[in-house]
Parts: sequence; structure tokens; C-alpha cells
Amino acid sequence: MIAAVLGINLACAQGFRALPPDLMAAAVSSGVPYDEEFDYTKLKRVNNLTALVADSGRHKGLIDKVIVNKRSHQMLLMRGDQVVKKFWIALSDRPVGKKEFEGDRRTPEGTYTLDYIKNNSRFYKAFHISYPNARDIANARAHGARPGGMIMVHGQPATRGEYQETVQRTDWTNGCIALLNPDLDQFMALVDVGTPITINP
Repeated sequence: MIAAVLGINLACAQGFRALPPDLMAAAVSSGVPYDEEFDYTKLKRVNNLTALVADSGRHKGLIDKVIVNKRSHQMLLMRGDQVVKKFWIALSDRPVGKKEFEGDRRTPEGTYTLDYIKNNSRFYKAFHISYPNARDIANARAHGARPGGMIMVHGQPATRGEYQETVQRTDWTNGCIALLNPDLDQFMALVDVGTPITINP
């Protein structure tokens, strides 16, 4: 019934099955940008995969904060004290320890802001994290180094190889947080620019 009302197929509705109907209705937008590089149906990689994205100019107010627990490779989307959605994430090949300087291939730890959507990412969409803050900069300078930057929540790299909807090689980024592409569509449909993100060890 929900899928029929929203005009989306059953596979998409099942992808959002953990969401209450009102949140699902608010998260899904009718406009889906077309990108041939990631048209998995056309490329015969995934059947019935429809990208669900939100209008980036519309404030949805569905998620209060994002919590990342690096040790358990888990991302939680929170509304108050309620977990709205959980995702499994990939990190870098050095997942233990916080980022201290450019090139250390580690993911920052602390509270930041998801401050803008990077439209020209070489990955399947990307949401920028506001690293480094003043403390990160001071810490890197104390080591005689630069803090680095461009830390993102992003999807999979563009590839013509086989795409697996539920499998990704774990811990492969340069310090960013990676989601599967369908998961990233849900993440971006739910999360507003300006949402705080806390990254725990």
C-alpha cells in the first residue's frame, strides 16, 4: 500500500522497511537524477534497483544526529534516542586510531558536521564531514604536519566491474566512511546538510 501511494516499486519499499511510514514518505522524493555510470539495471548488474534520493534543498528534519562506531563498523541514524536506521560501513585499512595528519589513512574521531554534498565526487555520491576542526589543526601542527581533509561519507567507486548490492570489500578507503550505493541513497534521503556526526573509536 505504501509503495503504491509513493509510486515506487516493492523492492524499494522493502529497502526502507525499517522506517515508519511517515518517515519513509518524507524521505523519498519523486525526482531521481539519472547517471548512466550507475544505471545498474541498464548495465544488467542489479535487477529492480531504483535510486532514492532526496531534494537537497529541502530540510527534512528526520534525523537529529549520525553516530559511527568504528570498532563495530556500524553507522546509526538517530532521531532523539531512537535508532531510525543502521548501516554497515567500510573504513580504511588502518581502522584503529583517530586521524592525526594528512596521509595517515585513518578516519577522524570526535563530533563534526555533515556540512555539504560533494556533487563531483569520483565515488557514487559523497557527503562531506567538517574535519579538520581547530583542535585537529593544532594537533597536526604539533606533529609538524598538515591535518589533511576531504573526509566523506561516500559510496562505491565508479566501475564497470560486477556490482554486489550486499557485499563490499571491508576497510578499503583512504580514511573516509563508505556505504553500499543503495545504503547511501537512503542515507542521503534521510540526512540533512548540517546534521552532526559523532565518530567513535
